[in-house]
Amino acid sequence: MTAVRIEIRSKHYRAAPGGERKAVLKNLALELGAGEFVCLVGPSGCGKTTLLNIVAALDRDFEGSVRIGGRRAPRIGYVFQNPRLLPWRTVRENIALALPRGVDPAYVDHLFDVMGLSAARDAYPERLSLGMSRRVALVRAFAINPDLLLMDEPFVSLDPPTARRVRELLIRLWRERPHTVLFVTHELREAIQLADRLVFLGPPPTSVVADIPVTLAREARDENAIEDFRKALQRDQPALRGLL
Repeated sequence: MTAVRIEIRSKHYRAAPGGERKAVLKNLALELGAGEFVCLVGPSGCGKTTLLNIVAALDRDFEGSVRIGGRRAPRIGYVFQNPRLLPWRTVRENIALALPRGVDPAYVDHLFDVMGLSAARDAYPERLSLGMSRRVALVRAFAINPDLLLMDEPFVSLDPPTARRVRELLIRLWRERPHTVLFVTHELREAIQLADRLVFLGPPPTSVVADIPVTLAREARDENAIEDFRKALQRDQPALRGLL
């Protein structure tokens, strides 16, 4: 399990050649405890995906630092909005491409079982529903036993019952092996169902505007409890009303 420290003094984009640089992130500081599940919540376009790409070292054009457990080469799992499965490879082959040496095959089989994908291991992605493709992406991310798991709105476009079921499966896997997770969403109910902490981001240039623990017991996070918690946030955190 891995603790994470993120300090971004500034991240800019240039709108067009010769145009002015636009600040996207500024003075953003965030820490994640080992094995903690943290959800980033913020409006569209506030830089959530940009932040994940910086943490994943896919974007190095910023001022600041990211430290993941003090490791020089941390193992990072990344679940994107699009499952990104290679269409010419079977489910089993897509997973195998991501596996480092030494991964226990029995654990991979267990992940398939938990996600209800055992019968689909030899199927090609075109034969999968969107919900199944999302579950394959989760198997691929967990199978590498990451130091840090990044998730960028991985359940977008799923119908509500399917999304809730996949979130439940995600939490089951996470509770078996509590990796450090940074999960991006703009859906507050989803964040409340999943997170130990809610970190709210404001509009660009984006920084953290609130960091709130989710005090609900995980066994008690049914739809009514989640809605009550959401309403309490609206009532008790007036500064967040434009973000909720």
